[in-house]
Order: sequence, then structure tokens, then C-alpha cells
Amino acid sequence: GLSDDSWQIAAIDLANDGSLSGAVLSLSGDIIAKVSYDHRLPKGDDGVTALIAFCHQLIAIADRSLLGVGISSPGIITPQGVIEQAPNRGWYDIPLADILTKELDVPVLVANDANTAALAEYTFGDVSDDGLFCLVIADGVGAGLVVSGGLLHGAHNAAGEIGHVTAVDERDANTLLGAPLPCACGRTGCLETILSESRLHDAVVGLPDEEKHHKLAALGARLGTILAPLVASLNTGDIVISGPSELIEGPLVNAVESTIRERTLPRTHANLRVRLSAIGSDGALKGAAALVLSGRLGIA
Repeated sequence: GLSDDSWQIAAIDLANDGSLSGAVLSLSGDIIAKVSYDHRLPKGDDGVTALIAFCHQLIAIADRSLLGVGISSPGIITPQGVIEQAPNRGWYDIPLADILTKELDVPVLVANDANTAALAEYTFGDVSDDGLFCLVIADGVGAGLVVSGGLLHGAHNAAGEIGHVTAVDERDANTLLGAPLPCACGRTGCLETILSESRLHDAVVGLPDEEKHHKLAALGARLGTILAPLVASLNTGDIVISGPSELIEGPLVNAVESTIRERTLPRTHANLRVRLSAIGSDGALKGAAALVLSGRLGIA
């Protein structure tokens, strides 16, 4: 067993463009202290400098030895903590884990925010051992996959970049999904142009309840169509969706599951569960802590 009161973990969430949050946690994932600032992290090197200062502040709060610092960040990130691409942060090929480890004199682990969300669900949530697909709906859309107890990174560290799969084309112009919209990646009709948190809110604002229900069900059906081949390929047991529960719960998540079941063999989806995240608003911080547990102790 783990001695819960001998060590602590510092965790930082960089996924929200408008704020910076961190926490000190026990080894069992309980939050001991939390710090949050409602201001934007600067881009580029200035952002790294500001992050180092924030880390020092957070570490000073801990009253036990630190097992490590875990950081949940958007972007394409290697298992070694090198941020290859994080355009919204202005970070390209930055060995963030190594930089922070040297500056803080504490082991630092860095992973994509969707991957840390998946780790949080796998470590602290109610999931089976049949594989986990964790979809994160926030400023964008991403996914983390846990297979056989470990994160799936992919050949170029981009496993789970589902937000830029084309989900809408011109054939949808006269449907509830509407015409394809431009995406930040430069293409049109990407999944996050219809399923990011802001786009979900925009899609249903002002609609009567019945129309809102149909709109969310249509979005869920399209998401289910995209996820069905993944379920068939990986035989995943759990699909967990993290995001605005008031929009996801009900018609959307129900349509995701029913569409997947319609499009895959019964043997493939026999144990499938599609549900909302039960971790709550601190999922990113708990996921960053789980990253430290996994990287330092091999616990997942």
C-alpha cells in the first residue's frame, strides 16, 4: 500500500486559455490545496517563465515531500514531455519536462490534456479493464486512449487528435448539422467546429426544448458515426465524455451509444458503456497527478 501522508503531488492544468490552475494532492488523488488565477498565460518563452514562477508558488504550498509535478497541457506532446506543437501557447519543440525539472529540482511530467483526462478516469474513476476512450469537449475536442493499462500515444504522439477529423461536409448543409464551418486548423467541417463547448452552446441557444433535443441528438449521432470504427477496431469497453454536462447528458450521449451499437457487431459492443465523466471539474488536475503516479511509481 501507499503511505498517503508521506508524499504529495503538485498538479497544473494549462488547458484553459483564460486561466491557470494548480493543486497539491495526496497520492490517492485528494486535493489538499488549490490555486487558480484568472489570467491568460503568455505565449512562447514568456509563458514558460510564467509557468516556472507558478510552479515555485505551488510547490511552496506542499507540506510533504513531492513525488513530482504533473502538467496537463494542450498540444502534441511526446512521452518524454517535449511539446512538439501547442499553437495556442506558441510552443513548438519545447522540452518542457526537462526545463521544469532542472528549474524546480523536482521530477516533472507533461502530457496532453486529453491523455491526462483519460488517466484520471482510469486511475480514480469507475472504468473496466476493457480499454478506455476518454473524449474531452472544451475549447477544442480531443481524446485520450488507455489500452492494456497504458496510454496510447501513436506513431507521432498524435493518437486521439479526433477534433480535426472531418465531421461535416456540404451534404449536411440542409440538415440539423448545417453547412461546414471553418476550423482553426485551416480546413472546414472538423469535429470541433460542431462539438467544442462554445459551438455546442451556440447550436442550441434560444431553441425550444424539443428542437434542442433534436439538435443535440443529431450531433451525438454524428459523433457516434465517427467513434464506431474506433470501437470496432479497439473493442473498447468504456467511452467517457468530459465536458458541459448540461449539453452532453441525455439526447447527445444517448445518440452516441445507440449509433455505435447500430454500426458495429454485437460482439464488438457487448460490454460497451458510454457515459459522462464522474471525476468532475478537477479532472485535469487529478489526471496530472495520475501522470506522476504512473511515471514515477508505475501505478495506473
